[in-house]
Amino acid sequence: MWLGLDYDGTLAPISLESGQAKADPSLCSLLTGLVENPLLRIAIVSGRPLSFLRAVLPVSGLTLAGVYGLEVQMPGGERLLRVESNLLRPQLRMIKSDWSLLFRGHPGYWVEDKELALALHADSADPAETALLLSTAISMATDRPSPVPLRVYEGDRYLEVAPAAAHKGQTVQWLLDQDWSHEALPVYVGDDARDEEAFEVIRRRGGIPILVGKGSGSTRALARLGSCEAVRTWLEILCEAASRRRKSPTS
Repeated sequence: MWLGLDYDGTLAPISLESGQAKADPSLCSLLTGLVENPLLRIAIVSGRPLSFLRAVLPVSGLTLAGVYGLEVQMPGGERLLRVESNLLRPQLRMIKSDWSLLFRGHPGYWVEDKELALALHADSADPAETALLLSTAISMATDRPSPVPLRVYEGDRYLEVAPAAAHKGQTVQWLLDQDWSHEALPVYVGDDARDEEAFEVIRRRGGIPILVGKGSGSTRALARLGSCEAVRTWLEILCEAASRRRKSPTS
């Protein structure tokens, strides 16, 4: 099995914290058991930066794809950058500067700089002004000529600007092409609209996309797990089943 996993909202509860990342020993132990089984290939595909994923998941043999796959650490430790950062960073710095001026005097907004993307959080801002200011922020990011094509993710009092290549579907497609046997079942587990992009690829490859939580609206998922806790329970069962199959003389 090739198994792709989102992080926030899938392996761990969603958190706005961007610093002081700490490893979860129980999750690391579970992922270690999965990675050590030769019948499984495990990839974490997240909007978080690779540095964050490396800090919270210090597990040898994992594939880690940060910022939706713009930066990847392969199972052997090789790190790949899938975007031209020398063109991207000046572009993001200009957007960040524009946003700083826009939100000056408006409390409750903060910008998360992921190096390869910018996330704008407005959870504690005044709801009466948020829609207009976020719309202006989008225009600031997309109206100027762009050496690196950008896309904008919009959420509830949240938006993120990233290269068009920051796409979980494209990333999963690329990872499968790098590290997938046609005899292995591709499975992907995630909880939000960005993961739906990966679900489409997994279905096209004959696999099983799994949605975590209730979701919103339609989904391309073929199965569902109710919570992060349910995901971990399912992974424990998968680990035990794969271990038994590995030890079976008929496997």
